Amino acid sequence: MARRPITVQKIKEINRLDDAGLSLRQIAKTLGLSRKTVRKYLDEGITLETSFWAKEIDWESIKANHQDHGVPLNILWKELCDKGQVPVNYASFWKQFNKRFESQNVTMARIFEAGDRCEIDYCDGISIVHPSGEIQKTHLFVGVLCYSRYTYAEFSYTQKSHDFLNSHVRMFQYFGGVPKILSPDNLKSAVIKSNRYDPDLNPAYVRLAEHYGLIVEPARVRRPKDKAIVERTIQIFQKWFYFVVRGRTFRSLIELNKCLWEHLEVFNKKVHRILKSSRFDKFLEEKNDLKELVNEYIVQIHKRCTLHSDCHLEFDHNYYSAPWRLRGKSLDVWATGAQIQIYFEGTCVAIHERKSNRGKFVTQKDHYPPNHQAYLEITPCHLRQKAQEIGLWTFKFIEELLPQDRPLRYLRRAQGLIALLRKYKAEDIERGCEKALLFQKLHLTFVEQVIKSKRNLNQSEQIQRSAKEYLRGNNLLN
Repeated sequence: MARRPITVQKIKEINRLDDAGLSLRQIAKTLGLSRKTVRKYLDEGITLETSFWAKEIDWESIKANHQDHGVPLNILWKELCDKGQVPVNYASFWKQFNKRFESQNVTMARIFEAGDRCEIDYCDGISIVHPSGEIQKTHLFVGVLCYSRYTYAEFSYTQKSHDFLNSHVRMFQYFGGVPKILSPDNLKSAVIKSNRYDPDLNPAYVRLAEHYGLIVEPARVRRPKDKAIVERTIQIFQKWFYFVVRGRTFRSLIELNKCLWEHLEVFNKKVHRILKSSRFDKFLEEKNDLKELVNEYIVQIHKRCTLHSDCHLEFDHNYYSAPWRLRGKSLDVWATGAQIQIYFEGTCVAIHERKSNRGKFVTQKDHYPPNHQAYLEITPCHLRQKAQEIGLWTFKFIEELLPQDRPLRYLRRAQGLIALLRKYKAEDIERGCEKALLFQKLHLTFVEQVIKSKRNLNQSEQIQRSAKEYLRGNNLLN
């Protein structure tokens, strides 16, 4: 059994009693030590300045492990204690280390005013097991008021702009107000292009900041100390909450967030080690300094899209029209849950109802050019010319796709048909178009199926039977 290490105070007391003239037996009896232990310390002349164990430690090796490889100093101390090389507690070991290698890092205590700043970050969430058995990962959004350390958190499926901004709206509702400054990380939903002095913020995030009247100051890249409060809060909360619910299985995001918010109330009412009071009590002091909530913000996401030659742009797997004069231009798309707004150089040029299904075309007829101009457009004329080069059936197929009343509606499909020349021969495309027109299947997938199968779909193979006496022959079928 390992002996309990002697503290620095007892070493100091041994030397003091010896200087006072007490005998070896008296010192041992007074301090509750064996005479052998007292003699060992007195014979070797151990003092606080020159501890016997410190002389035998390879401090350079400890420095390399700690500073170069990132091994915590308390882990190194524990390993040396287990080997019996260090007989003192961690505080004494730390003093000996710091005496030899004085730290060059100078830290500064950040002082915050009430209602001044809120730090935001994400971390890995808890996976959800759906009733179907599918496992889906989540992300934990955390926002912390720097003055009171009052914390808001919620799980979401992604860190995309829609989830990111909605988390902000719910966080402000939870706080009952808005801080002056937001300090997020450099994720794309907040910062498009990071820069130490002038970061390029996501337009959707800027619009939210303008609505609430706050300032956005992103943390520097790879500088977690710029938002040290939320970083440390995540470590503490994640370790506690994930341990508490480690045995539970969550079937939906609603169930997971409900459990989270119940534990969040408990977490905010725990006494903070540094503040000497709970986060909730400090928040009551700070609440009146937060800005009042204005009208509820309707979350809008932003995307830059190019208008295609068919007068449509693609957004969220659907296609929305814009004026034909803007073809080839880069347009700003702002989307809510129900509406799509398209802007060019700050002017709204189109408004559409947002579709939830995929592959839908939402078109306003006045966004097309005049019919007589559209019919003679360069792109449709080029497609007709290429179709004539392939063959008659291909030309008829293109004419069906580009009618005179709406010549640009199926422009992409017509372009795709001509693009089949890269994969197949002209005669194969001709055969596919012939069958597609015969069955009125004006789709590229049908044309490709015909080309690949190489079967004549308008004729069925005649059944041939063997000429046996006991079988009915082909004549009975005619």
